[in-house]
Amino acid sequence: MLGKISEREATIQVSKHFPWCPFCCSEHLESDMKSERSCDYIICGNCGAKWELKIQERIKYVKLISTSIDWKGKDLLEKETEPKFWQNKAWLCILTRRTPKKDL
Repeated sequence: MLGKISEREATIQVSKHFPWCPFCCSEHLESDMKSERSCDYIICGNCGAKWELKIQERIKYVKLISTSIDWKGKDLLEKETEPKFWQNKAWLCILTRRTPKKDL
């Protein structure tokens, strides 16, 4: 997991890139980080989505390994992405859920 990065810094990076679940907008994300493993995990306590993270001096990649319970993200399974990708999806989730729709 950590390499040269502290557990505190890893937690800060994870919370920056995963402020909310990109699928259900939940803030109930659990980090599962252990120094003896080569990868760490984030699990959404609401929809069940699970990501694998490779963290060294920074988050190298994020990979979705389990979709949400309603299969959101199935097209992204097992693809290594930059952490910014998931950060943008989380913000989009929040913006589309909280922005009132305009009447046409």
